[in-house]
Order: sequence, then structure tokens, then C-alpha cells
Amino acid sequence: MAAARCSSVALVLLLTCCCSVASTADEKLTHLHFYFHEVNAGAPNATVVNVASLHKNTSTFGDLNVFDNALREGPDPASRLIGRAQGIGVHASLDESGGLTTIDFVFSDYGKYSGSTLATQGHFIVSGPSERSIVGGTGKLRFARGYMISKLLSSTDTSIVVVFDMYFTLAH
Repeated sequence: MAAARCSSVALVLLLTCCCSVASTADEKLTHLHFYFHEVNAGAPNATVVNVASLHKNTSTFGDLNVFDNALREGPDPASRLIGRAQGIGVHASLDESGGLTTIDFVFSDYGKYSGSTLATQGHFIVSGPSERSIVGGTGKLRFARGYMISKLLSSTDTSIVVVFDMYFTLAH
């Protein structure tokens, strides 16, 4: 009786694994590439503000920023606006090397993805490229899962430009 039960369990596990592999084999990897334009707080038309800071010294640990940044087709601030990056960033690293972000990428003029969103979450690194998770989406991007890589492209006293590459699959 125990041998028959083990055989049944093994068969169910094998079928589950085969079905999982078959369902992911036909999912296509999608790549999106665009630029995030942020205007620092205090500058005219700021797109990021610090809403909480517990420190009177120079540390940023614990600071909370909210942003609504332009997503553009290119690094030039005059390039075509394709959407907005709306989210929060928490300075969650004692050594100030990074923090946690939660960002909704809202596409308003991005071809077949117009009206859709991608939801992301993860750790950003101040000094280098950051990899974060794509945890979902809406509209044409519903059930998206994957990752994104972001890298600071340029920085001035009043603004930054970050390049984003997103890689994800859509469950059908």
C-alpha cells in the first residue's frame, strides 16, 4: 500500500513539473527600454519630494521620498513622453549605499502598452546598476513577472536621468 502511495505521489509530482515547464516554455521574454527623468525637490517643477526625515544631521537613513517622474523615449528631456514613474523610495541602508523602491510605471503613450502599468519593487544601489523585481502589471501587462535593471545615466544639481531595461514574461 505504501509503495502504491509513493508511486502516485511521484507521478503527480512528475506531471506537475512537466506542466510547469510546458507553460513557461511558450512564454516570450519582452524587453522595454526607456529613460526616467527626475527633477529634484526645491527646483522648479520638482518631481520628487522628501516627505519624512527623522534626522537633523547629514544622514539620509530613514528618509522617505515620493516621486512622479517623467518616462521618456530618450535621455533628452525634450524626447517623447511615454508615461510616468510613480512611487516611493525609502533610504533603508545604514551606510547610505541604497534603499527600497516601489514604483508603478504608468504608460500613457507607449504603443500597445498605452494605458497599462508595470509594478516593481526592490533594492536600489546609489553607486551602480540596480536590479529589481517586476511583480505584476495591469492592462496589456497583466500578470507580468521578471526583472529590471536601472543605471544612472546623468546627474546635475537639479535633475537626474536613469536608463531602464525591463525584461519580463506575461502569463497567459
